[in-house]
Amino acid sequence: MKKPFVISISAPSGGGKTTITTELTKQLNNTAVIYWDDYGDKVGPDRNMNDVTDYNEWHTEPLAADIEQLLHEQHNYIILDYPFGYLNDCVGKYIDLAVFIDTPLDVALSRRIIRDYTSRSKGSDFGLAEVDNVSLRAIDDELRWYLTRSRPTYVRFSEAHRSKSDLVIDGTKLPEEIIEIIISTLHK
Repeated sequence: MKKPFVISISAPSGGGKTTITTELTKQLNNTAVIYWDDYGDKVGPDRNMNDVTDYNEWHTEPLAADIEQLLHEQHNYIILDYPFGYLNDCVGKYIDLAVFIDTPLDVALSRRIIRDYTSRSKGSDFGLAEVDNVSLRAIDDELRWYLTRSRPTYVRFSEAHRSKSDLVIDGTKLPEEIIEIIISTLHK
């Protein structure tokens, strides 16, 4: 049995990981997908994520166990919607192609605000308030937190990925263009 080819799709929050993973899955035959967001708090570090500089502090063992299981199934590809690529050793050892969607931080932040505060469908389990209940105060708090605590984390994250990924793609490209680049890389 041929081992599935493991593709990691990484980007900052709001960078397009889930969009690209979902659309890429439609383009590739016989693909299993692992979504980072499905693991919730059980993979988080033991301290505030903004204080973490070693990506091995994240508890990615559940994700690695799921990859290990999928490697023994008959899939052509396993796609990881996963923020760390090779930066976390526990999962990185399984990756055959690490893709980093290099999305400018202002674009990623804008997408997050749209996603989290204006476009959530009713019944979403993402954890943020419904659009009708969102206050300017909540958005203000989010932006202030981003400027003082999260932005430096995202800067470090992006810098680390640029040198450690197999494929770095401009995150301002259309999803179709990004997918085309990934697929053409797979065919090489």
